[in-house]
Amino acid sequence: MAGTGHTPSRHGAGRGGLSLDRLVTALLFTAAGVSVLCVAAIFGFLAYFCLPLLSGDQLGAVLSWHWRPTSGQFGILPMVVGSLLLSSSAMLLAYPLGLGLCCFVHGLGPARPSVDLGRPLMAVIRLMTSVPTVVYGLVSVFLLVPLIRSGFSGSGFSWLAALLVLAVLVLPTIVLVLDSQLRLVGPPLRLTAAALGLTRAQELLHLTLPLSARGLKAAAVLGFGRAVGDTLIPLMLAGNAAQVPHSPLDALRALTAHIALVVATDSQSAAYTSLFACGVVLFLITLAVNLGLRRIRSESTRPEGNWPKSSWPGGGQAGRRACAGAAMSRPGLRLAERALPPLAWAAALSVPAAFFGLMAYLLWRGLPSLSLALFFGATPPLAALLHGAPVFEGLWPACQGTLYLVLVSCCLAVPLGIASGICLAVYATGRAKALLNFCVDLLAGIPSILMGLFGFALILLLRKTLWPGANTCLLLSALCLALLVLPYLISSTRSCLEGLPPELRLTGASLGLSRWQIVSRILLPAASQGILGGVILAVGRAAEDTAVILLTGVVANAGAPGLLTDKFEALPFHIYYLAAEYQSPQELGQAFGAALVLLCLTAALFAASRRLQAGLERRWKSGSTTRNGSLRA
Repeated sequence: MAGTGHTPSRHGAGRGGLSLDRLVTALLFTAAGVSVLCVAAIFGFLAYFCLPLLSGDQLGAVLSWHWRPTSGQFGILPMVVGSLLLSSSAMLLAYPLGLGLCCFVHGLGPARPSVDLGRPLMAVIRLMTSVPTVVYGLVSVFLLVPLIRSGFSGSGFSWLAALLVLAVLVLPTIVLVLDSQLRLVGPPLRLTAAALGLTRAQELLHLTLPLSARGLKAAAVLGFGRAVGDTLIPLMLAGNAAQVPHSPLDALRALTAHIALVVATDSQSAAYTSLFACGVVLFLITLAVNLGLRRIRSESTRPEGNWPKSSWPGGGQAGRRACAGAAMSRPGLRLAERALPPLAWAAALSVPAAFFGLMAYLLWRGLPSLSLALFFGATPPLAALLHGAPVFEGLWPACQGTLYLVLVSCCLAVPLGIASGICLAVYATGRAKALLNFCVDLLAGIPSILMGLFGFALILLLRKTLWPGANTCLLLSALCLALLVLPYLISSTRSCLEGLPPELRLTGASLGLSRWQIVSRILLPAASQGILGGVILAVGRAAEDTAVILLTGVVANAGAPGLLTDKFEALPFHIYYLAAEYQSPQELGQAFGAALVLLCLTAALFAASRRLQAGLERRWKSGSTTRNGSLRA
């Protein structure tokens, strides 16, 4: 009876399931191919609109050192140098601080076990990842810039102001990458270090950090990519002078800020064409960062990197002693041993102090503005909520625009992202998987301003071909935001599915289930908690971005959008606009109140995502016996 009852289901899976599996495979590969098409389309649009540079002397005018549009000079080289100087200087500040903070967490903190500051420090770092860039920019304009102005000569809007805030912005990326690598390498070395009589500083300097070379390189490359692709910090703080700065107190203009500033130029001018040359340069920088990361990952799969295998725990006590002794005898390392603990303590004290100082200033300026009037102005709240009465002096239209924007972009991105993640984790193999992974990683590193420029170029192309009346709007912004969050959804889905125990797939195969049945009935339910966390993370990313919508349809005082083809308001842009154009203390207070609301929203979304993904990890860290028993049940 048991065999008779089971055989038809297996045959059903073999007949109807085969055609269904083929259809699902085709659909999943089509969804995954969107990332390839997006990368090709972005570069293709940038290259197409750069073609006018090849005619006449426009190429020489753009590849020059002077930006004077009124004199016919449209050189972008000062902006290229400005971007490289700003991102490099921010990394020179952020990287040592990140390294010192990780060393503090991994051994150089308080010696007493009862005093563990590592967990709260890492909690602060994770909290920093949830702060929208526009919030950092707003607080720094009214706190940091006046401090620089009073301490030095000049306006305060300078290379120095931008690099300080940009260092705070990229620091969490550096710390989280380094922390994950040190957690992988550090624990197996503890016994070796104790047997050799090393101090914690010697253990980190001579064993743990050399064996974490790949993580150190990856943190540097990722941090640089994050710094060079940011738009709002250079736009709000660097002064935006198209020049090569000679001191940190001089103003500069980055490539990303240049695109945002010149996008309204006449589309027939060389100044406008230079935008796409800037876009090509940014795209090539992103490509170089991605290729650098891939090379780092392919160097070695062993955490010990290029060290002799005998030096790794388990390779022999004599080998470990010899390797550690050779490391400690290197010249110059004794000075580093003495400098590492002060660096760790300085980072552990200065980073939280800087972050909480910025947040305290935000609370001080924003809390007095929190009221119903902040959202609805003089309009009765019930009338605005139930009857759609217009709100002229509150945040409600911006909140509505943000909500519509997030909903539409998630409706576009979530199905594609989850389907692409399933394809990469289960279906794709060989060269197809390598190509798709490469395009997803490249798409994740593309600066958001390039997504906005891509949407703007799409509108220009539609005007010239199919739709003369095409214009920027809510739908275009949602489409570009969907492309921006798509790689986050793909990566979270892929990592959740690949992190599941292998027993789950084996159990489905032993039951005679087809591949799609294994995915839909076993793997997706098991990974649903982590996938939902990825969706929430994408929602937070879409809600706080400003650079994309800056070029694709957001305007001030547009009111609530009635159609997808309408202009709209959004909370991040509202903050940026009020910071630049406020006319009264009340409007400035509204900007700080809006920043506080946006911060609370994104922090809640990031915390929920973190909790869901951590819950998934804890769920599958139980023993294999428990997992198998739950499967049988």
